[in-house]
Amino acid sequence: MPKVAEEEKNKKQDERQEQPAFEKGKSNEILRSLATQLNDPCLKSSSRVLILFSLALNRRLGFVDLLNLTGLGKGSLSNHLEKLESSGYVITKTAMSFSGPRVVVEITQKGLEAYSALMRLLKELAK
Repeated sequence: MPKVAEEEKNKKQDERQEQPAFEKGKSNEILRSLATQLNDPCLKSSSRVLILFSLALNRRLGFVDLLNLTGLGKGSLSNHLEKLESSGYVITKTAMSFSGPRVVVEITQKGLEAYSALMRLLKELAK
């Protein structure tokens, strides 16, 4: 590795290590808040968090849309939706269409609040 590149690398490492104590404390506080938020057994799955985020951005999605967005299988998605619904984060409805029944998933107010709290903490952490 050239000497200039190595010096730049060391300089960046030093800058990260010189983070003021109050910022480290704030980061730890944010991480604790994030851990508390994710302590809900329903939100311990990255797939369920992805479903929640997808629904928060779209408010309502069809089952097939969620299959495509998440890359999950039908059974896996059904299980995750069942857990999210039993915790009150989403509502699953069956709507009739010309091609037959269509499952539609909507985010609830509780789901939107959980999404907002997670996003707020992630934004704070990114500062």
